[in-house]
Amino acid sequence: MKQRFFFGGNGLKSAFVVALSGSFPPGEKEFIQSVRLFLDQVRDPELIEDVKDFTAQEGQHSLQHKLLNEAFDRIGYLATRVSEQFEEIEQEWIEKRSDADRLAATVVMEHITAVMAHFALTRPEEFDPLPDSVRELLLWHAIEEIEHKSVAFDVYEECVGDRNRLRRQLLLHMILFPLGIRDFQRMLLRELGHAPTWKERGEMARYLLGPRGLVVSVLPRYLALLKPGFHPWDMDDSHLVEEWKDRLQTALN
Repeated sequence: MKQRFFFGGNGLKSAFVVALSGSFPPGEKEFIQSVRLFLDQVRDPELIEDVKDFTAQEGQHSLQHKLLNEAFDRIGYLATRVSEQFEEIEQEWIEKRSDADRLAATVVMEHITAVMAHFALTRPEEFDPLPDSVRELLLWHAIEEIEHKSVAFDVYEECVGDRNRLRRQLLLHMILFPLGIRDFQRMLLRELGHAPTWKERGEMARYLLGPRGLVVSVLPRYLALLKPGFHPWDMDDSHLVEEWKDRLQTALN
């Protein structure tokens, strides 16, 4: 990867991807830790195995994004610094929260990432401007996020079960997470000395808020977590997992 503004030549969109990637390693570390806090309370043998698989997948995601962040560093971004600052913020948050709130936050973030994964696999053309290596990593990540999207939820249901706590965490993180990514996006561009043009701003706005934009597309699925009796597999997108595994494996052969 050599082009600094690798997402269609747009600095804002490129910094958005870098900020997301920078957030993944510390985020996934907390996902694993918060689920493990309750593992000794889980009685379902199948769920215990699911947690082991979840832990392995999240650990692999973290490793791959660390490598990607190093590649972003080499073209001038401070992706590794994003990870370090995100981890500091997260650690401060952890110290003030109960174990139940930590797990609830993980459930919410796993729900958010699974919804974004659905967007990625149903709207792959949105990622066509990305370098092939970045695009393929994001698509594989999306597949695996869908595969384990109910694991933290199922642990929470068995060990905590407070739906109101989940709803509060969803409303909180739907505000805090986008604001955090925006702040890191601005920091990345400021350190590059790049002032986004009006053209870049317009493209970013359309990407997020246009009629088929990211926010408009994912919001109804985000809010589904507020419904009584919701379960992540109520939205069965397992067919996307199989379809995209075949497509990506074929492309590799």
